[in-house]
Amino acid sequence: MVLVIQKVYRQNASDFHFEEQQWQATIDIASSNFEDNGSLVVAFVYKNLHELLLTDQAITSETDNQRYNFLHRYLNSRIMAVAVDPKPEKLRENVILKFKNLKVLTAEKRCMFWSGLSKSFSEEGCHVITSKSNSEETVCSCNHLTHFGVLMDYDGSTKLTEEYEKILETIIYVGLSLSIVGILLTLILYSCLTDVRQPLSQIRLSVSTSLGVGQIIFLAGMNATENKAVCVTIAALMQYFLMTAFCWMLIEGIYLYFFVVKVYNINTKMYMYHVTSWGLPVIMVAMSLGIAAGKEGLRSYTSDKYCWLSSSDNLIWIFVAFVAFIEVLNILILVRVIKEMSNLLQPIGEENHSQQIRISIKACVVMIPLLGVTWVFGLLSPVHKAFAHIFTVLNSAQGFLIFALHCMRNSQIREGFKGKMNVVFPSSIKNNSTSLN
Repeated sequence: MVLVIQKVYRQNASDFHFEEQQWQATIDIASSNFEDNGSLVVAFVYKNLHELLLTDQAITSETDNQRYNFLHRYLNSRIMAVAVDPKPEKLRENVILKFKNLKVLTAEKRCMFWSGLSKSFSEEGCHVITSKSNSEETVCSCNHLTHFGVLMDYDGSTKLTEEYEKILETIIYVGLSLSIVGILLTLILYSCLTDVRQPLSQIRLSVSTSLGVGQIIFLAGMNATENKAVCVTIAALMQYFLMTAFCWMLIEGIYLYFFVVKVYNINTKMYMYHVTSWGLPVIMVAMSLGIAAGKEGLRSYTSDKYCWLSSSDNLIWIFVAFVAFIEVLNILILVRVIKEMSNLLQPIGEENHSQQIRISIKACVVMIPLLGVTWVFGLLSPVHKAFAHIFTVLNSAQGFLIFALHCMRNSQIREGFKGKMNVVFPSSIKNNSTSLN
């Protein structure tokens, strides 16, 4: 256990605060609960007492005088305890306890206290502060002092969730591997077969570079949580390159809007776009690191499970708000562009009307990977598990989709590739062309 003993007084209005950084456990008691002439506070957190207590047990519910075993209860935190001498008859203000969840699982969490004599848990006088709790931490408020813990009720689907997580993890690694291969091919083809001085080539190369580097960092260091300094560095680099990719996706949308709707060349603005897209994410990452350092230190910048932004200090919302803002703009641009493209074909008859719809659908499908619209499913993933699955599949293969839709279908790249092949294998290309003719 980790133990702290402190003498506290009511008159100096100094609250009692206990914090164990390694296990991320805190206890806060307001000074109004102490005596004027002093109270002795003892607080401690057990390292492994939870392993000896309730681990996985079926519980029952009574409905219409019949009992049904339909839930399981699982202890999902370490045990914390606090005592005050002299013992107050009743706390004037509730004690606040913050627990780190041992497993990040989707299930109902309950703040409970443990009675050593009856060897059971009860939630009387305790409740979860939902506004301060998340998948990684649970904050409890209790009106008495004893041994506390967080228990989780689930209907048996948790194991199924873990199986889903393994399946999704496999899909992510396979999809990202294909995505990185597609991005590398995209970089090679655009660099060798297009004019890199043109705005479109610069945009596509920048999107592919930032997206590819971010995905490589994800595969290489997402689970490197043992070294906190390395983990923070990986998370910061990943945040930077993903934000850079979204900046360039927005530039892609702006280019598409000017090209189709305004018929305007943005070549003169490319310098400004480069400065903004590569520079703005630096400010955003620095702001995230500064907020983390100012609250609980840089260690709070990442979660304990992955080297990614922590949700405990709401740092993840900086990234989510950034992505959501760009996605809203890109969706509005895409709708405006598709409307403009469909208007080019005036629907005289039913056949032309069908062609208009086909062009709109085709334009939407082609532009979705480049504009990052697949991330909308990621923003909707808390609503339903199906959105998380769609997001995982589409987003992990984003680089491959860019290669398939914007390299293999690009007439300039295809002509350039034929020209290169004609130089290397002139007779073979000529014979194939004759046969095709």
